[in-house]
Amino acid sequence: MRRALVLGATGRAGSAVVAELSTHTRVVAAMRVPTDVERLPATTAPFETVIVDLDDPVGIAAAAQDVDVVVNAIRLREDIPPTALIELHESIREMSPADAHIVTVGGAGSLHLPDGRRFWQHPAFPARTLPRGIAHSRLRDHLESDRGGTRWSYLIPPPAFDPDGPREGRFHAARPAGDESRFAQTGAIGYADFAVATAHHVITGQSGTRLIDEALRKVS
Repeated sequence: MRRALVLGATGRAGSAVVAELSTHTRVVAAMRVPTDVERLPATTAPFETVIVDLDDPVGIAAAAQDVDVVVNAIRLREDIPPTALIELHESIREMSPADAHIVTVGGAGSLHLPDGRRFWQHPAFPARTLPRGIAHSRLRDHLESDRGGTRWSYLIPPPAFDPDGPREGRFHAARPAGDESRFAQTGAIGYADFAVATAHHVITGQSGTRLIDEALRKVS
């Protein structure tokens, strides 16, 4: 059975991933401080917990020891520099086992528009999350140019990403394209079903960029 470290486990997306993954594989949920345990989800299957300081590479390495997969569900503050997510990915990669698969919860700001712009440059993109949108765009480019290792998945939710969406147990994963504007305009999914997609990529080891939204068929 695979063993997965979930970074950002106490956030809403990360918490949904912990809840979903714990039914499929062994989970290690990372927290910043011991009191964060109260923010972890209640699950029927047990999981481990570990304290991780992202500014401490040794601590990240200790937490990632003997894991097959690292899920990066960390949501950094809005005022991050453009390279922040690249630096975070590289820190995780450096401190993880050499063959670990890194699965990242991506950002809609990285979506491609038909005129060569990215979605973070669209007037509809929220100004308060602009720095994070730019950083996700930079990270996606970094990964897709083969500078971020070979074992990675970058899973992009649509702008309509609902924290309270019901779990239907299904999703659709589309390959990247030069024009992803339709996905940006019409795609929708809840955190619970996005977690289903994340678990699918953790378990199967599928890599690359995927655009994740809701689907009519159930994925087993």
